Amino acid sequence: MNISGKQWVWIIGLYMIVKAVVNLVLGFSMDNVLMLIVDAAALVLMLKRVPYINYIVAVFLALLFLAHIGDNLRNISGSWLYLLEGLLDLGAAAILVFEKSTKAYFRK
Repeated sequence: MNISGKQWVWIIGLYMIVKAVVNLVLGFSMDNVLMLIVDAAALVLMLKRVPYINYIVAVFLALLFLAHIGDNLRNISGSWLYLLEGLLDLGAAAILVFEKSTKAYFRK
């Protein structure tokens, strides 16, 4: 299956938004509301091809992974779903930076 750069942007952006909505439903907090706003803004900026936004979003996703990996590994039996979420974040970051069609999409 050949996925274009724009399709990857939509997939990753919608993943981020769905993740934020699920976190908001699981536990309402202003942090979760802020994450939803940031994720929606990231999708809009990526679709507008703002210069270097793919790298900024990739760093953001990688930092989220790093911030939570310790807790997720310490309590792997109870947080395997969060570990999977972190791995998806890291995979999305890698796609934004290294995947050929995604890089071409941001080059304009």
